Amino acid sequence: DAIAAAVLGGVPALVLLDFTVALAAAAAVAVVQAALAWQARRQIGGVTGDVLGAAQQLGEAAVLLIACAAAAQ
Repeated sequence: DAIAAAVLGGVPALVLLDFTVALAAAAAVAVVQAALAWQARRQIGGVTGDVLGAAQQLGEAAVLLIACAAAAQ
């Protein structure tokens, strides 16, 4: 399931963005997701549905910020 999600999210990014921008977006998402997972484990001992929803929103925001920064150059 995680591989399918990565493919479904990664293919459009590679098609719509330059390769370096897509890599930067993927790295930003990985950092945000890791930080959120660490915080969830530390504060509440695990992951809940609300944490997964926050992870999706934060990941989308990270990709949009990277894409906007790349478009502004």
